[in-house]
Order: sequence, then C-alpha cells, then structure tokens
Amino acid sequence: MDKIKILKAVFQALEEELRRQLKGQETAAEGATHAEAKAETKWDTCGLEQSYLARGLAKQFEKLAGQMDDLRTFKPADYSGRAIDVGALIETETDGFNDVFFLLYCGGGTEVEVDGREITVITPESPVGAALLGKREGEVYSFRTGAEGTVIGVK
Repeated sequence: MDKIKILKAVFQALEEELRRQLKGQETAAEGATHAEAKAETKWDTCGLEQSYLARGLAKQFEKLAGQMDDLRTFKPADYSGRAIDVGALIETETDGFNDVFFLLYCGGGTEVEVDGREITVITPESPVGAALLGKREGEVYSFRTGAEGTVIGVK
C-alpha cells in the first residue's frame, strides 16, 4: 500500500473533521450570545455553558489545525525490517482478525479506506500505538488487559 496515498486520505478526513468542529464551535457561540441564553436567575447557566463549549471546541480546532500543518510536510519512512515508529504502516492479527494501522502523531481513531483496505490511524499515546511501538514484524504485542496480537507486516 502506498503510504502517501493513505496520508492524503487521512488528511482529507481530518479536513472534514475541522469543518465539523468549526460548525460546532459556531453553533455553540451563537447559542451563548442568543437572546434566549440570557440568564434569568443566578442558577440559569445555559449561556455560560454554551460559551465554555464554544471555547473548548475552538481549542480542539486550533490543536488539530496545528497538527495538520505538521502532517502536511510529513514524509513517512519505510519501516520494513525495522522497529515500529511514527510513520509505520502496520498489519496485525488479533484473535483471528486482521487490522491495518497507520501510526501518526495526530488523527488517532480516523478510519480511511484506500485500495479496498480499511486503515485506522493510531497515535503513540493510544493503547494500540503504545503496544506496537518498537515491535517488529513477527513479534507479539499485548495490552494490559491480557489481549495479545501479532505484527504480521510493517512498511
């Protein structure tokens, strides 16, 4: 599989996520400033809660936008025969199920389909990413829960 093609698909999915976050932030901001959001009693916090939500969504947007700037220039290396690190495309087998993961610094949980295969983005901080980091093809990885899998391919 072509990692650049996968990276483009991930980038497109993250751009869609940015649009969704921006729309949510705008909706929350409108709700915070709407005339009906004005507090009628000291216990009425609807407007305040909407403003907190808008600010939280704005922070998420800024963080993802910054990460996408880094992703724009990212060139994933070939990890064939090497230990798994950020930029590796990893195929695993766990309990009879095969998964393909793309280890990146951002976009964890994003799923894209490329060339008929579903690829899930994971980050080093995620349980799967942490379990796979440093492993090589053919090695077994495990989670704290006791579940185990095998790395069957690394690119």
